[in-house]
Amino acid sequence: MGMAAAAALQDSIPLLAADATPDGPSRDDIPSPLDTKVNIKPVLTNIVHTDTWEGPCRWHGLSPAEERKNANAAFEWWSKESRALEKIEGVRVLEAAHLTFCEDFKLSERDLRKLAADCENADALYVLPAGSSLSAFEIGQRCRRPILLKGLGCRNVDISAYCRSKGQEIMVSADDKELAQHLRLLRARKVFRQTKVLFPTNRGLPAACSIGSVWNLEGLRKRLGVAVKIITYRELADEMNRVLNSAGATAEAEQLADELLRRADKSFLDRKYVVKSCQFHRTVKNLMRRHQCNAFTIECFEFCSSRLPQQWTITPCLIHALLRNRDCVSSCEADLGSLLAMRLLMSVAGKSCHQGNSDPKNPAMFSINHSSSSMKMNGYAQPDLPYQLGRFVSQGWGTKVVLDFMNNAEKTVTVARVNPDATKLLVLRGTLAGSSGWGEDKIGCTVEAVIRPPEGRCDEFLRQRLEFGNHLQWVYGDYAEDVRALGTMLGLEAVVIA
Repeated sequence: MGMAAAAALQDSIPLLAADATPDGPSRDDIPSPLDTKVNIKPVLTNIVHTDTWEGPCRWHGLSPAEERKNANAAFEWWSKESRALEKIEGVRVLEAAHLTFCEDFKLSERDLRKLAADCENADALYVLPAGSSLSAFEIGQRCRRPILLKGLGCRNVDISAYCRSKGQEIMVSADDKELAQHLRLLRARKVFRQTKVLFPTNRGLPAACSIGSVWNLEGLRKRLGVAVKIITYRELADEMNRVLNSAGATAEAEQLADELLRRADKSFLDRKYVVKSCQFHRTVKNLMRRHQCNAFTIECFEFCSSRLPQQWTITPCLIHALLRNRDCVSSCEADLGSLLAMRLLMSVAGKSCHQGNSDPKNPAMFSINHSSSSMKMNGYAQPDLPYQLGRFVSQGWGTKVVLDFMNNAEKTVTVARVNPDATKLLVLRGTLAGSSGWGEDKIGCTVEAVIRPPEGRCDEFLRQRLEFGNHLQWVYGDYAEDVRALGTMLGLEAVVIA
């Protein structure tokens, strides 16, 4: 940046809170999707008659006292059964509720009011609708929450058909395995709707180069719950300067850099440049914490033209890797369509991903190429994949993470992309066929994955990009059906090539 431009920039930087970057190790408390739980409210309904008789729906008459005793025993069992759902990662089970009614099949207004108050923190209702089918629908309507049922028996399918015809969201699981899958999808949707993106920019959208991004930010927030917090480069520069001038923050960055270098298979750049990238990482996390964001993007071309990367000897590549390692989506080039797809993939797979430009490789394959990979591509709870640290520019700086994608047992991959209107989702199940960048001192975007779509469908997939845009992201494993299901739950029309 020229001296006059730098001075003008500095003069216009607003003053921030004095404790924005403390002179010591900063708390690593940016909101992480890994901490998000889906809250499930178990509800059992039951009938307790006012008298004893037998008839077409009551072939073994019991006294009201006996029925109540049986209902309470069933609720005790149901409460214990429901609590076991907490064994599923990311699930929190709230206190179970027991609603009874008599032969008029009417839930009391008192019980419904209490249930509605209890459900304020619930994301879904896990219902066992004994005694009445209609009760499950009424509970879902009153609480304005999705209903979960287990079992494909006559009552549940009857309830499902009615609920769906009335616009009440319902998920019916055949067994415990499918119930766990539905709970994971509900959690993934909750994470998606809580996404808040930090986007430093002075020019806004569309970007100068990657124009296939989602551009209607207000529509994105209203329809999908995803918010974008725009800050200026002035605020970004101010925070970076604070970090650079903080002894504590610098020591923290040096410690992180040394750890990254120690664990790397090889490094092609000097330690000082890794430290600078770690200082920029601290800057971005400080700003994410300040604005309560859990996602990040920056437009590479605008950022480059500001000359701030040259001044700080950094590129955003390492930031993307480190954020994704803790399940915070981070996208190149202000591409929100890419970021949304990344959020879907990472939530469903429980793994970080690689993002890049998509180009035909040959008639049967295409490449995804960016220096935007991350180490947790086998899972957040799994060891890091082997990695190297490379340089992005010929001057020797710009820390990037390089992986050898083929050096992994899994070769099935899932690829995704959201269109610029944020109304459609493109999903591909493919096979990893090659990779490059490992062991080479290459500059620029040089971390490449080569992917083979299903036989005879490469051209079809590549042409879909004319509607969806450029950047693609992928994870190891076959998650095509789960990603499609999650997209449908969000109201995204899915195009699946599998």
